[in-house]
Amino acid sequence: MCRPSNELLAALALLQSLTPLSADCGQVCGRRCCRPSAESSGMRLFPGEAALLREAAGRGDGFQINPADGGLLLTCPGTCDRRLRPLACRFFPLFPYVDAAGRVRAVYDPRAFRLCPLVRQRAHVPLRRDFVRAVRRAGRILMGDPACAAFLRENSRELDTLWRLLPDSGRAPIARRSIHP
Repeated sequence: MCRPSNELLAALALLQSLTPLSADCGQVCGRRCCRPSAESSGMRLFPGEAALLREAAGRGDGFQINPADGGLLLTCPGTCDRRLRPLACRFFPLFPYVDAAGRVRAVYDPRAFRLCPLVRQRAHVPLRRDFVRAVRRAGRILMGDPACAAFLRENSRELDTLWRLLPDSGRAPIARRSIHP
């Protein structure tokens, strides 16, 4: 089992208390991203996160960690100790995208399009600037860990594919210029 790197721990700490909006964004949508459903089957874990979360899963907190395409998938009953949220939950609805030149940008994750009204209403509901910066900074920190860097690159290529399939979901208004063709 992969142990958590210092970079992973730093990224988790950076996003411990930051959220996309100043108010509780879960009140906007009824906590759709935290409700187990067919639409939200779980969150992919970054390399090393499973080691941190296995103890919580063993305590009966409702976490389940299962093998999935691209690594491990964490599912939960919809409530959690916020201190134990995986990075994918902390980043949501953004993702630290790595472009072909290796630059990290915070972008809207097209995988969030079906669940999160913040993605669909991005032109009208701006995200907190400190949250966006923290997602980008966490991505840059994670690039210092070879396993996390590979995970970020792999997921970024997956986002490239999704953007080609989902018109208008991939525009990244957070970045100064478009990151994809």
